[in-house]
Amino acid sequence: MIASSVINESLESPPARFRRPPRAVSALRRSLGFITLGWVFGAVWFTATSGAPLTLFAQALHASPFEFGILTAIPFIASLASVPGSFLIDGTGKRRRIFLWGLYVQRVMWFPIALVPVWMLGRYGPAAAGEAMFVFLALTFIMHCGQGVGGPAWVSWMADVVPGRVCGKYFSRRRQWAMLTAIPAALFAGLFLDYQGLHGPTAVLHWCAIIFLCAAVFGIADITLFQFVPDVPREPQRPGLLLRSFAGPLRDRRFLLFAGLVGTLTFAIQLVGQFANLYLLDVVKVTNTGAQLMLLVAPMGAQLFVLPIWGIASDRMGKKPLLVLAALGSVPVALAWCFLTPGDQWLGYVLAAAGAALWTGVEVANFNFVLEFAGSSDRQGGTSYVAVNSVIINLAGCAGGLAAGGIAQCLKDWHWSPLAGFKPATFYDVLFVTSALLRVVAIVGFLPFLHEPRARSAGHALRFMVGASWESATTVIPRLMGRVRATGVVRIAHRSEGVAMPTRRAA
Repeated sequence: MIASSVINESLESPPARFRRPPRAVSALRRSLGFITLGWVFGAVWFTATSGAPLTLFAQALHASPFEFGILTAIPFIASLASVPGSFLIDGTGKRRRIFLWGLYVQRVMWFPIALVPVWMLGRYGPAAAGEAMFVFLALTFIMHCGQGVGGPAWVSWMADVVPGRVCGKYFSRRRQWAMLTAIPAALFAGLFLDYQGLHGPTAVLHWCAIIFLCAAVFGIADITLFQFVPDVPREPQRPGLLLRSFAGPLRDRRFLLFAGLVGTLTFAIQLVGQFANLYLLDVVKVTNTGAQLMLLVAPMGAQLFVLPIWGIASDRMGKKPLLVLAALGSVPVALAWCFLTPGDQWLGYVLAAAGAALWTGVEVANFNFVLEFAGSSDRQGGTSYVAVNSVIINLAGCAGGLAAGGIAQCLKDWHWSPLAGFKPATFYDVLFVTSALLRVVAIVGFLPFLHEPRARSAGHALRFMVGASWESATTVIPRLMGRVRATGVVRIAHRSEGVAMPTRRAA
């Protein structure tokens, strides 16, 4: 079992009168170990069902630019199911059961997603590609609805399982452990698809389906491990209280400013969405392995380094300074994608890693902020805060994906060469520039009015993170490598701690 030094810190540092009994500490460590181990499996599912495999599968079904936009928007449209899901959760109090049913549906749906479109093409030939693409989008929507229902239940449940004083650090470390399996899975998928691509698009379609089937098994294993995490009882609310609980988040100015800021940033990010994959494959001419390395492995490597830093900074500096630093840094990153060409592929790795590192700060701040409101405390609202936050962000993401698809469809044949010697501008560049401008709008329109008690300044947070980064690079990493040589990976997994933006994955 993966134990947690973070939890040791949480349970042992307070005065003796506040410490939990040893049996409770042991049960907590066991639960946190299962939660961490689950995402070690879940990361394989996530990696194998995104990136190049998903893009190639849609391309093999002859998806249009607008259909790629719909594919980007579908997770956000489906996440609106969090509203009835939240009513169900608060009305019954059965958070664990609702999470398990919703997320089992999400993972199991990858079997028909992989098999039905392939069967339709095999049965009716290439002429059925349009119908197969429609079925693929419909099944993908149902799959994401499972996440929409189960996601708020998971956030609320975890708010009562994970000690609040180490929440940011724990979930950051949890994602770090998951990268041990996610990075090899991304590399394997890219290399495998490059090899199968030599046999034609039909072979790629079939092998993408096989990758999805294998990924579903890992995804189901992830959710199964939550069967061993005990539920935290919660009293159901009366219908009248449920409706009033949804009014609470809508009257909470601080909450709405956070959600509005992150929603605007989400809209800007989703203008790129699936088109980043297409840009790399069609314009920059990277291989499938290169696309996996650039869009999955490089970001994961960056997250592996910055996750604990963002997590600790969130706990100690506050969430607002993290949003300031992450939003400001993301503006030049979006603009720089316009300068990525086939001769400068190294720039793609830098931009993908930088973008992921900065967006991780937004995710950590938003997740911990929502978790603050979702726990069983004296604040009314419960999972309604999760649901309203999810609705705002997912409406923004849905609009961003559809807007990107519309822009791409309307400008698919547009080219502009303002200066001789530079690459011609296309709809991709329009998306990149628009995304950067909207990030500026988010910074100017929300951050000046956002107040957080006890939060430090952005400059203070930056100095803290630079110091933490230096300490991590000079002490933690060498110490970790020394442990690997001295004790082996299995013992590290036993002794070290086990350690996701809304609408993505709950577990």
